[in-house]
Amino acid sequence: MNKKKRSQQIENFQETHINEKYKNLDFTVVLVQTETAGNIGSVCRVMKNFRFSKLTVLNPIETVENINSYETKGFAMHGKDILTNSNIINSKNSADHIHDLTNYLKSFDLIIGTTAKGKKYINIKRIAMFPENFSLPMSEKPLKVAILFGRESRGLTNDEIRLCDVVLRIPTYNEYPTLNLSHACGIILYEFFKKINVINIGRGNKPVLLADREERAILFGILENLLKTVKIKNFKQYHALDAFKNIIERSFMSKKELSLILGFFSKLKLVLDDYSILQK
Repeated sequence: MNKKKRSQQIENFQETHINEKYKNLDFTVVLVQTETAGNIGSVCRVMKNFRFSKLTVLNPIETVENINSYETKGFAMHGKDILTNSNIINSKNSADHIHDLTNYLKSFDLIIGTTAKGKKYINIKRIAMFPENFSLPMSEKPLKVAILFGRESRGLTNDEIRLCDVVLRIPTYNEYPTLNLSHACGIILYEFFKKINVINIGRGNKPVLLADREERAILFGILENLLKTVKIKNFKQYHALDAFKNIIERSFMSKKELSLILGFFSKLKLVLDDYSILQK
């Protein structure tokens, strides 16, 4: 393996980072009338996992004191900063909830709702897409995106769903489709994380570098020589080599793994060559 080339690849390696196409998307997670402070903390934790930082809690059923409590911060873990910096909005009158939500959402360019319902398409307002099938927009200017999650007990109401531009639903087992709030949030943010980021394997100065075509060709050459050494019939040699190629090309092979495999087959070739000499 070319050490200089490997060093250059390590030097140029970028960890997981925002795809340039989506750099102008500005996400805010909006929790609507959340009933449990622990779930708010757990949402902060999963937001931190997937690098989402803006949280609004609108008209929570829980008290602000409980939301900011030491216990809730324990649920948030390393997402405590998200909890501390969250925007908590409380209406003076509960009857003003939809009015407040409508006004708050006016500052967003795209509003994404979530639901556990909609499998039977009885309620046309809840016809939903799966997160993996939803295409996020690309924008040359900043685009504000709100992701709404409803109450733990009954989710978003029909009036709240009407305020959304698109509704997402996580596919689940029919008998029990409703997920815990933080679990649902985690799944959707994970799907968005995959869409908006260039995801590379490895951390810091030890990235996982994949074996390239040139390096794999070296392995195929050694395998071809081995097949000739063991004196397999010509037509079987071709089939065997094709089988090896198919398996290797379908696999996820790092440079380190290829190096180890190359070392093994090279040693094996030397042993077989020595054995052939002894037999003469």
